[in-house]
Amino acid sequence: MKFGSTSAALACTVPLALVAGCSYLNPAPPPAPSAPPPPPAVVTRDGLAPITEAQVERIREAIGTKAPSPAIEKVLRSASPTIESFVRTEGCITARNGAVLNPFAAPGRLFDGTGFQGAPMSEMQFHDKTACVTVQRMQNWKMVTPRLLRFEVVYVGDDGEERAVKRHELTRQPKGGWLFTR
Repeated sequence: MKFGSTSAALACTVPLALVAGCSYLNPAPPPAPSAPPPPPAVVTRDGLAPITEAQVERIREAIGTKAPSPAIEKVLRSASPTIESFVRTEGCITARNGAVLNPFAAPGRLFDGTGFQGAPMSEMQFHDKTACVTVQRMQNWKMVTPRLLRFEVVYVGDDGEERAVKRHELTRQPKGGWLFTR
């Protein structure tokens, strides 16, 4: 096939290339945008709300405040990971499932898995139950015996001025760790 001019050749070639799907003249469309990732679960299957980094940092600050005595300071150095994990979990319990605290419970002192009344959120009428409560402070540290530490955690709802105070006891275990009895 002979064309008389370059324009005539292009006039015949371009439609043919478009019909044939030539990628040079008709580039492939950009890939369709992928669907956004699903939002994180608001409340887990165990009834725990998600905790924010600011709330975790607040717990660490509360644990790290100056201890009232050298004996308590020594206990806090060894027990702070357990205290932090326990308080992080306790402040996020939305249901009556205290069993989520059992990994921190001393032998023979399990928390109620169905009718648990001890979560700070259960004492707050207006707090958004899909968000954790924040630790305002930890207070009243007391070494009852060399193996028993008592203290309180004051929680506050971020969406109001509701407060809850929780009293806890930690006991030293025979192998050296610290677990909660209350």
